[in-house]
Amino acid sequence: MEIMFASGYMLKVPLYVRKKFNGSERFFARNITNGSETLSLALQTHQNLEYYGTISMGTPRQNFSVIFDTGSSNTWLPSINCPKSNSACQNHKQYDSSRSSSYIPDGRNFTLRYGSGKVVGYLSKDTMQLAGADLPGITFGESLFLQHFAFDSVKFDGLVGLGLGVLAWANTTPFVPLLCAKRLVEECIFSVHLRQHSGNILGGELLFGGFDKSKFEGILHYVPISRSNTWSLEITNTTVGKKTQIGGRINAILDTGTSLVLIPQETYDNLLKALSAKLEDGYNVLTCKKETMPDINIAIGGKICVLAIAPIKMSFWVLGDVFLRRYYTVYDATDKRIGLAKAVRSA
Repeated sequence: MEIMFASGYMLKVPLYVRKKFNGSERFFARNITNGSETLSLALQTHQNLEYYGTISMGTPRQNFSVIFDTGSSNTWLPSINCPKSNSACQNHKQYDSSRSSSYIPDGRNFTLRYGSGKVVGYLSKDTMQLAGADLPGITFGESLFLQHFAFDSVKFDGLVGLGLGVLAWANTTPFVPLLCAKRLVEECIFSVHLRQHSGNILGGELLFGGFDKSKFEGILHYVPISRSNTWSLEITNTTVGKKTQIGGRINAILDTGTSLVLIPQETYDNLLKALSAKLEDGYNVLTCKKETMPDINIAIGGKICVLAIAPIKMSFWVLGDVFLRRYYTVYDATDKRIGLAKAVRSA
């Protein structure tokens, strides 16, 4: 194995995976505390794989399973103070500030609203531990209310935002900038490798401070971030087969927190037309015979990617786990760029 990093400091976080069994959900977050801005997709959808890792919070350590989400900047965990009536909170591990000697109160209220539910609580500060390293002074949400139908059955307890700070809570430093500011990694980059498995088994890894060349083929192709302080890139055009164009230049968010690849409704409608889909009993139906299905080609930085796609009523793309299982991705916060290479499936 050849691992590339700038110094001796690198943090490896194993990711585990489980298939979801509850109803289909799409989670669009809106930070009510800061205003009406829309965050990118968070969490995941029906019958896809949810990837989660382990962190600890507090002194002594309290362990939690979390989603590491490139599409958002804030971190939250269920609180011991959530009411007994909130089953979604009671069904998960809860942070207890009274047990932590490193706890620092904040007290500001927050609300994160999703398409299928919301998270409500207050802010606190403590020391996070991951991959054997301590990250003191991270501000996170203690959740008092988790909407039950959205969070009852998920494996993870909370969420760690890997974003660069867009819509972060006021006067807070999100996880990635704080990790770099504390010099826990010399180079402010991280990389993501996801594998397609079901069951509570190793499903990939996050590397903070470097990347693993054994996990991808060829070289990394870097593209600049297309929107300031978000893990987004520009799609130059989208075609079906060899020549039918269904979409033009548009931004796309790389999001470890959702399973699907989602595209604007207009582009999706063009896709259905190009595939000659037929409407039957309210569903768009087309043949599943592989030899009759053309490739859907998305041009990113002069390279072509072949993807599975679903619709979304927004003016940007979301490249979720369907994409990320095919491509090893590197997120460079210093040079504001994203590296992509075809993932090695057996790695």
